[in-house]
Parts: sequence; C-alpha cells; structure tokens
Amino acid sequence: MKTIQNIFDNLDLWRNLPAYQLERRADIFFSIYLPEILSRKVGLDIEGVIPEFPIRVGSIQPEQDINKSFKVDYLAKARDGKTIMFVELKTDRSSRHGKQDWYLQRASQVGMIELLVGLRQICKVTRSRKKYRVLLGLLQDMGLIVMDNVEAFEIIPADYNIQVVYIQPNNPLGQENVITFEEISQLIKKHGDELSLRFSKSLLKWSNPRVGGSAGKQAC
Repeated sequence: MKTIQNIFDNLDLWRNLPAYQLERRADIFFSIYLPEILSRKVGLDIEGVIPEFPIRVGSIQPEQDINKSFKVDYLAKARDGKTIMFVELKTDRSSRHGKQDWYLQRASQVGMIELLVGLRQICKVTRSRKKYRVLLGLLQDMGLIVMDNVEAFEIIPADYNIQVVYIQPNNPLGQENVITFEEISQLIKKHGDELSLRFSKSLLKWSNPRVGGSAGKQAC
C-alpha cells in the first residue's frame, strides 16, 4: 500500500507544478476502469478500447488534403455493434479548447466509415508500419475491419453512431456528455481494493482547481 500511496501522493502534489501534465501520467489508472465508466454512462457493454486513435486531418478538413492526424485519447466500441465513443480525458477543465472540440464534433459528423478510409490513407504512407499493424489488429478484434496488410484492409460497413464523451474534473455547464471525477470516484471505490480506494480519494482532490490556478499546457 505504501507504494500506491506514494504514487498518488506525488500526483496530488505535482499536478500543481507549472508544466506538469497530470493526464499523461494518470491516464493509465483511468484506463483500468474505462470500460466500466463508459458502460455506466451509455448503458451498454464495452468490448474494446484503443488509446490515441488517429484521425486524418484531411478526412475532416477536405480543404487540407494531408495525411497528418490528431489523436483521440480513447476510441471505445460497444457490444451493440454500432456505438463508437471518442473519449477525451481532461484532468484540468481549462485545458479544453474550442479547436479540439470542433475536431471531435466534425469527426463524429464525418462518420466512422470515412474515418477508417482516412486511416487507410495514413497506413499507405506511414513509416511506423509495425505500430499501425498493432492498431489495425485491435480494430479487427473489434469487428471494424478485416486486415490483409498494413496498406490495405477491408472496412466492415455498419450504421455506426459516434458519441463524443469528456472525462473531466467537473461539469459546470451541465453537459450530458461529460463524466465527472466525482462520479468516477463514487463508482470505483465500490471495488474496495487498495488501488481503487486510493485512486478514488485522489479523484476527489483533482476535481478541485489546482493550487494557484491552472497550469494546463500553456507557458507562463
């Protein structure tokens, strides 16, 4: 327990430092419970989660026909075969910004089929073929594609419904697609194990503003 205690004591303190990005350190703990968190939110079983899912910029902004991508923190797929969730984790409410929100909203409008077409274009030019092969393998396990090779895969058609979900400290605007840290804290502490109880405790701390204001990702 001392090791677990020390980890979260450090996170509780270091989140207040000017350049410390808590979400990049804490996301592994969120990932343990993410299927349960999302299942409780949408009322559906979650069959798979993929972190850092790439969205081709040219697919959502046709005027910029480029193969660069922005990353969604997590892609999750429900067992109903059609519900896809794009999940963004924010440990600091002020780190949400309009451009990213627009990207996610635009991606949900474009639809999963076109996003997978865009991914196929990225795969044709990427130098990270081994890593993209792993990504495609996970997508195949979810039943979204059938993989032949990294440069070519078959997209399985379906009437996919993309939902954008934010996990963040609080929900001052009362948005329906936001899951708060307090909600997650109450959920995971029911597990009763040492990690869950200690993480639950820190989540309540993280739901409050950082000491001295938000450091976020901006320079002073």
